[in-house]
Order: sequence, then structure tokens, then C-alpha cells
Amino acid sequence: MKKILIWALPLSLVFACGDKDAEEIVELKTDKDKLSYALGAANAQRIANDPNAAKQLDFEMVAKGFANNLNANDAKACEQTLQKLFGADYASYDSTYRAAGSECLGKLTASTFYTQMKAVEQLNRVDMKIVATGFKHALNKGDTILAKDAQEKVIKTFFDEVTAKEKAKMAKKDAPFLEAAKKKPNTRVIDGGIVIETIKDGTGGSPTLTDDFDVNYILTNSKGDTLESSYDAGKSLKMNLQGVIPGWTMSFPNLKKGGKYRLYIPSDFAYGDGALCFFIEFINFGKAGSIAPPPQQPQMPY
Repeated sequence: MKKILIWALPLSLVFACGDKDAEEIVELKTDKDKLSYALGAANAQRIANDPNAAKQLDFEMVAKGFANNLNANDAKACEQTLQKLFGADYASYDSTYRAAGSECLGKLTASTFYTQMKAVEQLNRVDMKIVATGFKHALNKGDTILAKDAQEKVIKTFFDEVTAKEKAKMAKKDAPFLEAAKKKPNTRVIDGGIVIETIKDGTGGSPTLTDDFDVNYILTNSKGDTLESSYDAGKSLKMNLQGVIPGWTMSFPNLKKGGKYRLYIPSDFAYGDGALCFFIEFINFGKAGSIAPPPQQPQMPY
């Protein structure tokens, strides 16, 4: 593995990329540079801090994959390669795919980062070359070009700004839909601006915030398009209220078993990309574990 040489310079270091002629001076002169470096380092933390990562992955290949995929290219094909490396359930390991899997992990991480930055219209605020540098340094626990507390401060400020901007944009988009919902008969507004329309009131009691539930539902967007339906799926939905969107967790204690309702939920308490309407047929509820056993889903190690 190539070494990272660090000197005690205020905001610069020499990064050895191979021979002496290939050395590159990296200086964080602007706020954009600092943010780019911090975001790159943050994207590497989960991998770098996992005790098994150094044994199972080739960090040079992870960094290569990341640096080469900070663009509009997706990396869906890499999911199959990672399953070959870690097994279909991500519980086994095949070193035959160590190099290819490592590169693919880098590509997927980069693709996710790029897509998220594009979605919130922030690509112009980062220098992808410096993002890649921060990522590589952090993989090797050498991201001292910018102190940890400074990294955290830069990232927090950035995310606070982006969050405020996105909330304001979504609130403006949601407003006409939610205001129209409030004018419907038999409606009430609860915390968060969630509108509950009672179609048929139930008589069987209400769940607590930690209960399981059994419902049929139809999900539509603000235009009235059906996005999902348990009726179409042929089975009701059985889950715990701690495992669903905040809008459901907040709304369900206001519903009664046996009732039928519509929930008009702002973006903040749904999936963040627009207000939604859920038709709910409330079949049953019960204590945690009585209706919906905890889901067992395999997760990729990194």
C-alpha cells in the first residue's frame, strides 16, 4: 500500500502517489476546498473504522473506484460483484473478488454521494478531486490536513444550510395540497401539520407509539397518482410503529381500530420529496412483537 506522508503544515500536506515526481501538493485555501475534503473524509469513515475492512478490502482499489466514479455514472452492476465478494446474504467472504469488490464498493459510495449532492443542487460547492483526496486519506486514517473538529464544523454548517433550503422548498411545494386537505369535511390537523381525514371512525381503541399494527393502505402523491397499494399486493401491512415514516408514527395514535382514514403528510414526515396521502384501513394493533416480528434483513458490511 502506498504511504501518506504528513507534515505539520497548517492546511497542506504532501501526498505520495508513487515516485517522487508524482507527489502532489494539496492545499485547502478556500471554504470550498475544506468542505470538499471534509465530505470526502466523511464518506470513508464507515469503512475506515470497521475492524474487518483492512483484512477484507484493498483500500487502494476502494479509493480508485471512488475517485473514478464521482460523476453521473451509476454503479448498479457493482451490486452483483459485492455479493460475490461478501455472499448473497453478506455473511460470507470470497477473497477471489477482493480487488474487484473493493473497487466496486468505492464506485457505489461515489455514485451515492454524487447523486445526493445533485439532488440537493450542491455539486457546484465541491471540488471532486479534493473530495477524492479526503476520501483516500480517511481510508488510511491520515485525514489530518483538516482537524477532526474543523471537519465536523464544516459539514454541520453545510448540512444545516442544505436542510433549511430543502425544507423551505418542499414546504412551498406542499402548501397548496395540504391547504386543500384542511378544507375537506371531517379533518383535523395534528403536530407537524399532518392532516387526518376521518372517512369512517373506528371503535376498537388506538395504538401507542411502540405498538405493532395491521393495515391496508393506498399511497398516492399530491397529484392523486397511486404509488403503492396493499390491496394490489394481496396482503395487509404488518409492522411496528417505530419502523415506519414519522408521519405514520405521529398519526396512528390518533386512529382507531376498525376505522378508515386519509393521512395527508408533509414532506418532512414522509420521504422528503413531496407531501403524500395515505388511505388507511385500520385492521388491528397490538403490543410490539404480537403482530409483526422484527424484520431480519441482511446488510452490506460497509
